[in-house]
Formats: sequence, structure tokens, C-alpha cells
Amino acid sequence: MTRDAAEVEAGPEAIRAARTSWRRRQIVEAATRLMEEQGFHDMLVSSLAREAGISVGTVYQYVNSKEGILLAVLEDVLDTYASEVPAAMAGLADPVERLAAGFLSYCRVIDAHRMAAVLAYRESHSLGREDLQRVIALEVATTGLLTAELEAGRAAGALRPHDPELVGWNLTMLAHMWALKHRHLGAYLDVDAYGRAQLSAVLCGLVVDAQRERYAALLEGPGSVAGPLAAPESLDGAR
Repeated sequence: MTRDAAEVEAGPEAIRAARTSWRRRQIVEAATRLMEEQGFHDMLVSSLAREAGISVGTVYQYVNSKEGILLAVLEDVLDTYASEVPAAMAGLADPVERLAAGFLSYCRVIDAHRMAAVLAYRESHSLGREDLQRVIALEVATTGLLTAELEAGRAAGALRPHDPELVGWNLTMLAHMWALKHRHLGAYLDVDAYGRAQLSAVLCGLVVDAQRERYAALLEGPGSVAGPLAAPESLDGAR
């Protein structure tokens, strides 16, 4: 079926929704690139329009201000967390396995949106109070997915007594670190090896002795990882 035929079959509402999503995607991707290169305050809407291949007027059809562009970039990655992390956990009954699946998915979302993740740290202070509170609420909701499984694991006796809120935010920061320190870590790790190594480090201190065999694969992590300090030759690849 051709694209035109598919649009006719989908109906006008679906067509408009698809086109809106596609156009917002253009704007978000162009804005992410420009803000990463120039910073939020130095980015001109005219430059964004040129980068996206659209007019300035078209930009303002989808966002109502320059701050709205920044919000759209941040919401894009946060909305992706909200859809992909629960999807990765679906179908798993064991809370520790759900925690592992959710964290690894979180890391993969970060990997796919590394520039946006860095921008969240660098530029979110430029948002208005209401928009900033929205971004914070979305991030809290994502961390809450991990916190819930930590609580469930503790209640089931699989995890030692701990503060699920604190550990949940620790895991969030570890996922973010893949973007923040990617120049260093990406020189010798891929995102899956990184996620498994971090998960192993956290779970080794949490899983009770009686359950360590059950979760052996998660506790072992990705195996031996030779980082730059252990293997100086790997530094050549980072130059």
C-alpha cells in the first residue's frame, strides 16, 4: 500500500495526527542539535526553522514560544521513558527482574536521547516555573517505576532492608550518567554492558544471600570489563 493510499484509508483525523507528530519530531530533533551546539539562549528560532527545513511561522504552529521549544525537547525524552520503561517490564512477575528490565530500558532510552538528556541538566533552569514543575513531575513518575519494584522486592524478601526512594534515584542518576559521561564511558562500553555493570553493582549490595543463586545472571553483570585504567590502549580509541 502506498503512503497516499494508507492516508486515505486512515481518515482525516489520523492523517492530521500523524503529520503533527512528524512535524514536531522535525522541530525537536533540529532544536536538540542546535541547543547542543549553541546553547538554548544563543539558538535563534530562524536558525531552528532553517535546520528543520521549515518556516518560522510553521515552528510557531507547533510551539508557542522559544521556551516551548525547550519544553518539547525535554518532554520528548520523558514521554519516551514513560512508554518504553513500563513496556520493558510488562510480562515479568518477579520484582527484581522487573527492576532490571526497567533500568536497562531506561539506559537505552538515554542512549537514544543523549543530547536531550544533557540538555535537561544544562538548560532546564531556563523553563518557566510551571513548565519546570511539569518536567520534574514526569521525571519523578519514571523514577517511581523503579522505586515501586524496589519496594516490592524488599516486601517479598528478595532484597535487603533499604530506602527504595534513595536507591531509585541512585538508579536514575546512573542511567543519566551514560549521557553525562559518555565521552569517557562510551570509549570502552556499549549501553547494554554499561547498564548491566551498574545494575550488578547495585544489586550485589541488595539481594539477600538466600536469593543470590536465583539472580546470579543479574549479579554477575556483563563479565570482565577492561576500562581505560585497566587497559591503557583503550584510550587511543577515545581520542
